[in-house]
Amino acid sequence: MKERPFKEKTFKDKDEINIFTSAINNAEPISGMLDYGAIFLMDIEYKDGTTRSYHLNVDKEEETTGLLVELPGTTKGYRISEETCNELRKIIYSH
Repeated sequence: MKERPFKEKTFKDKDEINIFTSAINNAEPISGMLDYGAIFLMDIEYKDGTTRSYHLNVDKEEETTGLLVELPGTTKGYRISEETCNELRKIIYSH
């Protein structure tokens, strides 16, 4: 991917946040070591003030799965389903 749709974006809409939450909670572990380039750095700030950071790979291409990697480690990844990835794609690339 040559160009990201934005440099920085804050999502506050409850429905959009629920889609991101679903992606995190339902992502399936990927076995083996990862070799990837990050598309997005995603920081999630919780009500209690804690923050978690992830690499999130959701590209523009339809009908593909996504990749989620919790930071700071970058060797364990999680696959985001095609269905959830399509929902994320709508949020990320339509704004």
